[in-house]
Amino acid sequence: MLVPVRASAYCILAALLLSGPPAVAQTTTGASGPTTFRVFVDSTPVGFERLELVRGDDGWTVRSRGDLAHPINLQNRLFEIEYDAQWRPRSLSIQGVRNDSPFSLVTKFGDTGASTVVEEAGRQTSLDQPTPATAVVLPEYFFAAYEALAARLAGAATGDDFPVFVPPSGISVARLETTSTSQISTPSSAIEAHVHTLSFAQAGASLPVAVWTDVTGRLLRVSIPSARLDVVREDVASVSARVRQATHAGDEETRIRSEGFSLAATITTPVDHPRPEAGWPTVLLVPSSTSPDRDGTVADTPVLGQVAHALANAGYMTLRYDRRGSGQSGGRTESATLETHAGDARALIRDLDKRDDVDTDRMTVIGHGDGGWIAMIAAREERRIDNLVLIATPAGTGADLVMEQQRAALDEIGASDTVRAENIALQQQIRDAVLNDGPWTGVPAPMRGQADTPWFRSFLGFDVADTLRRTRQRLLIIRGSRDERVGPHHADQLATIALTRHEEATTDRRDLDGLDHRLAEVDSGDPAVSHSFTDALTRWLEMAP
Repeated sequence: MLVPVRASAYCILAALLLSGPPAVAQTTTGASGPTTFRVFVDSTPVGFERLELVRGDDGWTVRSRGDLAHPINLQNRLFEIEYDAQWRPRSLSIQGVRNDSPFSLVTKFGDTGASTVVEEAGRQTSLDQPTPATAVVLPEYFFAAYEALAARLAGAATGDDFPVFVPPSGISVARLETTSTSQISTPSSAIEAHVHTLSFAQAGASLPVAVWTDVTGRLLRVSIPSARLDVVREDVASVSARVRQATHAGDEETRIRSEGFSLAATITTPVDHPRPEAGWPTVLLVPSSTSPDRDGTVADTPVLGQVAHALANAGYMTLRYDRRGSGQSGGRTESATLETHAGDARALIRDLDKRDDVDTDRMTVIGHGDGGWIAMIAAREERRIDNLVLIATPAGTGADLVMEQQRAALDEIGASDTVRAENIALQQQIRDAVLNDGPWTGVPAPMRGQADTPWFRSFLGFDVADTLRRTRQRLLIIRGSRDERVGPHHADQLATIALTRHEEATTDRRDLDGLDHRLAEVDSGDPAVSHSFTDALTRWLEMAP
């Protein structure tokens, strides 16, 4: 979803990054030439930052320039920060334009404090703030600063705390919670990535931030799930790059033809089960519109990848795929709609139907989040589909969902009545304009460019009730009780709509205690998809006639 989150993401992003990030052990990071990072909000590109890391005789210098459109609205004319050889900050200089207003910031660091001078709108402000000598300096929206954090993470251990200075706001603290490895495949190489998950203290809450580094300690990616923000090195951000977060012995990479292009997919076949005489019962996994890959990654958890492997271990063949125009799939995103994405899902089902190792009488489509909308459109049109599963799927219309998300985001950051009114009014105007019910007058050009698309028009105009009541498949509605993205009223509405379907169309519902939108157990701290979900799903599938 583009504009719905974009209007609210500005507020979330500002609130999150003002509280900042971390610091710890030192490493010897190699310097290099300029590197470009792409910045995404809600999986949509908003700009770039081009950075350079230079090693001198007695320390390090990180420089960058960049341009970030709405909702950040920042021109980075110059960012430069100097560290000594032990990665202790010496000085920071920033020149930029935010929301059409030029500003500058200069900070000098001593053993016990930092002196900052800020100039903006013709006014100068000076601040002296106590600052640990080992602090990592992370000014909001200047992501090149994370190179210093990447260097320190190479020598850090789980549980280490990082003091972080966010000029001019002050000091914050972050803790390294976990470090794991992942592999990123590009056309020319395979990159081993170290994924560091940190928790940032903010207003009594703990916010997760993932920092990815390569084997040399250089920055690969910064992911802030609460802000739906990703900053990704250009080679990793390429549409042909694929992060292998979930692997299984039965995985097989393949390409399947759709409308004039091919979809990149992974078929996972059970390896420790005898093949049934009729073929494998088969499940197609449909990712949400905000998922960056076929693994259905949410907050760095490969939800659909884990579900695929759990199903394979239970004796089901699965297929998951990159949406058209994303990951390693062909096609274009700008002309795609919900209907065309559903057409791709149908093409995958038809391809599976031709295989001699598939039980064509036991074919299921599962949609996660608004991927459930694509799944139900495909089920409405495709009689080869025998079962339909909707996981954490919204009800209502796309226009209603956009406004609900807008209000929830404003509530989350405690926006003032004035900010709420302005954001909601702008969102309503965009919604009306996209649906040809109002003018674009006064809507910023970048926002119109992102909203005035076939995809967003189809999203806003989609009516779940109209589509779901015309499906005839056996249906399962499932959600976690701690899912804060899709509230329980959505499952209630879906179940009510399902009662209006054909009298022979059966419906079941499962509400799973303690699970969040990722299908993980919130209180356990384990981001993996819960066994309670996979057990409930496989039991339901086994009950199929």
